[in-house]
Order: sequence, then structure tokens, then C-alpha cells
Amino acid sequence: MDNMNIVMTIIFLFTFIPLVIAEIARKKSKTTAGDFFLCERKLSLPLVFATVYATWVSSFAVIGASSMFYENGPVYMTCFAWNILFGLLFMILGERISFIGQKNDLMTPSDFFYYIFDEKKLGTLVTIILTGFTIPYIMIQLFGGAIIIETVTNGLIPWRMSGFIFYMVIIIYLWSGGLRAVAMTDMFYGALTFITMIATGIILIEKVGGTTVAFKEIYKSDPYFLTLAGEGGIEDVTMWITMFLIVPCGAIMGPAMWIRMYAVGERKTFKIIPFLLGIVTVMYVGTVLYSVSAKLLIPDVIPNDKLIPNLLMQVTNPVTAALLMCGITAASLSTANSQIHALSQILTFDIYRKTVSKHRENLSEHRLLSVGKWSIIVVSALAYLLMIYGSVHIIEIGMVSMGGVAQIIVPVIGVLCWHRSNKNAAFYGLLAGEILVCVGTVLSIENVVYVATAALILNSAVFIIFSLISKTDKGSSEKIKAYKKEYSCYIKDT
Repeated sequence: MDNMNIVMTIIFLFTFIPLVIAEIARKKSKTTAGDFFLCERKLSLPLVFATVYATWVSSFAVIGASSMFYENGPVYMTCFAWNILFGLLFMILGERISFIGQKNDLMTPSDFFYYIFDEKKLGTLVTIILTGFTIPYIMIQLFGGAIIIETVTNGLIPWRMSGFIFYMVIIIYLWSGGLRAVAMTDMFYGALTFITMIATGIILIEKVGGTTVAFKEIYKSDPYFLTLAGEGGIEDVTMWITMFLIVPCGAIMGPAMWIRMYAVGERKTFKIIPFLLGIVTVMYVGTVLYSVSAKLLIPDVIPNDKLIPNLLMQVTNPVTAALLMCGITAASLSTANSQIHALSQILTFDIYRKTVSKHRENLSEHRLLSVGKWSIIVVSALAYLLMIYGSVHIIEIGMVSMGGVAQIIVPVIGVLCWHRSNKNAAFYGLLAGEILVCVGTVLSIENVVYVATAALILNSAVFIIFSLISKTDKGSSEKIKAYKKEYSCYIKDT
């Protein structure tokens, strides 16, 4: 068997295994919307960790990271810090969101705000934000996986075709098992991603003589590359800080993480997940090693999203490259499947149930389940068309998506911590932040992380000012006070 046949076999197995897992998930599933979307709010610790980790680590953190590290040096190493912040946010905000969500049978992020403020336009704004910024994020995941398969097959499978195949596979297993299929598949994808990131770094660093030799050579040629400030000085330090803030805030407020917070079955899960996420942060050592290797093996190239795939094809044999690149692709697919599933839930409950259906109170489980499954196809088609006809740069689009979604954290913290929070403060703060993010994206997409941080500050300022000057909404205030009292009792009892 020649190398290309082996490569194609590896790709086939990589594509086929999730379908086998989906069949197992289907047999365990119940034909209810609650099971399809939230696993009846009984998702176990192993499955929660697998799907949170696999959703969190995306093409943004694997493919995009290498080109950014290659270009900017260790500024990207803020990822070690933001992994910890993400875990802490999942613990602190997640447990409280889960408590409110499970107690009041909430299904989507906008349900959270509608329950507290009883305000339709705020819920609609949240739905628009999450849909508008998440579809491009799905697009870059599949694009990342697609260009890898095109590279490893030497163009035999074009990226448009591989992207289409991946979408079809995701649709099949999401249709079969919903969140359970996603979580079980993420155990496979997550393990593959973790092993591959470290293995890729080790294999490539050995190609340049080992870690010591590599860093000595880097220091000789460009000592600034090994300092946090780099050649950019304060600009790179500022980027480090803004990325540390925007990326985890954007990820934790993404629709997929809301769904996981609602679906957690046991309180202890929120205490353990940050510890586990801290342990797996070691994966970024792989990112450092293969990015440094690229700097030495292919110096002075224009950084792009094919940097590491092309390097693997140049310095390893095709079979090794295929194995490693399937692992890297797993990071893309595991994030895409979670986001597609989450958006299908938003389309089902926020748009269909609340807007399209005239008899939403009497909707059957069968109808909601059917709408949810067809929504998967709609979301996938939109993301695929955007991938085909749009301009794709993983880091830039990833930052835009994170920056837009991160704005939602302001009213969330307000609701969880401050009884004076009101619907006008939440609405106009969010609106101001999103307008700034959108304007900044149009004017200078490469600087969007700075704009998103400024938008977060503006959003917070508007929220605080409106909360202080507006008349207190007694209904919302009472709900916030009641939640805090009930949550305190819940903590004491458990």
C-alpha cells in the first residue's frame, strides 16, 4: 500500500469514528427536546470536561496560534494565563448561571435575561449578537480543518470538498444524538487534540536539534523574539493583556458554554473543571515548540494558517503528517459541532418558539425536536456558504467573534452581583459595546482586540451609569435578591 492510500485510510477512519460514537449516543438518547439539547440537565463530569475542553480548544488555539506566534513571538503565550481565567469564569459564573437555569428551566442565554428583566428587546439583542458572531466562528473552524485535509492529500481532496464532508459528518451525528453525541465525540476529539499538540511540538523541535539548540539559535538570530514585549514593546504587552481578557470572556459567553452550564448534572463539576483545565494547559508547550521550530526551519515566510500543515508535509513523511494533522483537525471539528448544536438550540427556542410559532405554549416535544434538528442543517449551510464566499483569516475572525460575544459578560455579572441592575442598563450597554466592536472591525480588523477591550469598558460604563440613574425595577431587583438568597442556601445545603 503506497503512502497516499494510507493517508486516505487515516482520513477515512478519522471521519468514520465519530459516526460510530454517534450511533452509541443515539441508543442512549431519549426522543425529547430536553435530552437532545441538554441531556436532561444530567451531564456527567467526564462528559462535561471533555466537551468544555474540546469546545474551548479550537482552530483558533492550534492553527491560528502557530502563525501568530511565528509573527509576534511569545505575546501569544498569554494563552497559558487565559486558560486559567477561563476555568475560573466557568466555576464562578457557570455555577450561578446553572443554578438559575435549572431552577427556572431556562434553555438559552436570552432566556436568562428574559427571566430576570422580562424584556423582549434585550433577549432579541442577545440572540442577534450570539448568532451574528458565532456563525463566523463556526466558519473558521471548518476552514481550518478543510485546509489541513487539502494539504495532507496534496490537493486530492480540495478544501471546499473536505469542508463539505466535515459538515455532513457533523450534521449526521448531531441529528442522531444531540448534546450527548457532541459530548461523547468530544472525548475522542479532545484526547486526539491534546496528544497531537504535544506530539507535533516534540517531533518538530527534534528536527532542529532539540529544545536547547532551538532556543539558542532563536536567541542568536532574534533575541526580541524570546521576550514578552518583543520588538513591539508596549504594543505587544498591551496585546497580551487585551487577549488575556477578551478571549476567555468571549469563550465563556459563547452559546455552547451556556448550554454546557445549563446541562451540568452535579455542583462538584464546577469546582473540578478549573483544576482539570489548568492541568491540560501543558498542551500549549506543544504550540511553543512547533512555532519555534517553524521559525528556524522556514524563516522569513509570510505567516498564514497553513504554516504548520505545510511544515509537517516538508519535514515528516506523509503518514506521520496525516496522523498529526487529523489530530489538529479534531480541534476544529470539536468546536464546530458544539457551536452548531448551540445555535440550533437558539433558533429553536429563541426564534421559532418565541417568534414564529403562534402557539408556542402548546408546542410538542416532537415539534421542538424536529425544528432543532432541521436548524442544525440551516446553521451548517450558512457557515459553509460564508466559508466558501467569505475572506478567511483564523486569528482575525476569531478575535472579532470573541470580542463581540465577550460584551455579554457585563450584564451577566451585573445580574449575578448587583440588585440595581436593570433592563435599560443591560440593553444600552450591550448596544454601545457592539456598535464599537462592529465599527472597529470595519475600520481596522487587525486591531479588533484593542477595540473589543475598549468596547467592554464602554459597555461597563454605560451599564453602571444607567443602573445608577434609572429608576430601580422592583421586579428585577426582587428576582436578583431572591436568587442570591436561594443560591446562598443552596451552597450551605450542598
